[in-house]
Amino acid sequence: LFLKTKNKIPQKSWQGRRTGEYASVPKKEKKRERKFSRVLFWLLLLGFLGICGYILLFSPYLDVDAISVEGNQDISNREIEDRVMESIEGKYFNFFPKKNFFFVNEKNINAALKNNFDQLEVASIEKRFPGTISIRVTERKPELVWCSGGVCYFVDKDGLAYGGATGTDEELRETGFLTIIDDSAVPVDLGKTKINPDYIGFIEAANGMLRNDLKLDLAESFHTAGMASGEISVKNGEGWTVKLGSEFSIEDAKKVIQTLFEKELNEEVRKNLDYLDLRIKNKIYYKIKQAEENNSAE
Repeated sequence: LFLKTKNKIPQKSWQGRRTGEYASVPKKEKKRERKFSRVLFWLLLLGFLGICGYILLFSPYLDVDAISVEGNQDISNREIEDRVMESIEGKYFNFFPKKNFFFVNEKNINAALKNNFDQLEVASIEKRFPGTISIRVTERKPELVWCSGGVCYFVDKDGLAYGGATGTDEELRETGFLTIIDDSAVPVDLGKTKINPDYIGFIEAANGMLRNDLKLDLAESFHTAGMASGEISVKNGEGWTVKLGSEFSIEDAKKVIQTLFEKELNEEVRKNLDYLDLRIKNKIYYKIKQAEENNSAE
């Protein structure tokens, strides 16, 4: 009885099932299933990346279709927008679209605007996802016209020669531009040649002093021996030439000329005046044509 009862002791429930499960799944089949899962995963990942790549590179939804321009005054938004859109037309290597948001090149846009608009200075170019380019610009204003070798150029307040001026110096002067003729005829390199801003300020101050304080009508453009000379001369409506140098402050020059007009060079005498020279500090020279002799005062 005892032996029979011992043989009938039930086994643990997990013992048979666990041994059976592991025995029923061969190791080779497991490896095959894992390999298939990995291949499927990579195929799905590559497919997903391919779709994303196509959307990013070729989808028309990412084409730049809006241009925002700020800071312009004389140049219209439409003109600037047209030049920008022209600069992003076409494809790189006949394959990648230039107008795609990710392929838009800010340097190309900057170059296109500078090549088409001399007076335009680009402050910033910013891409705004998904299809907008924001451009901030400033417009240079001509402070004066510099003519050299028969060609005239616009110069801004910082002294940079930034654009060609259409017309002769006389035509430009008649339209209200302050014009200076460089008698040295040194060539001007647009975008690179720069005149000292202090010299520009000196010329403007001299122009104001002669016209407004001394009430002289200027009969021609200002002349200079060169942009580094610091000197200017101009013939006025009375027929004589005034020569000024930056060593003589404009305020001091005004006082000296006013004193000369009161004491020595009245209107009658000035009819025969050839020139009045204030280029050397503390020295004033003038020449009377009739007497054909030089006079000086220190």
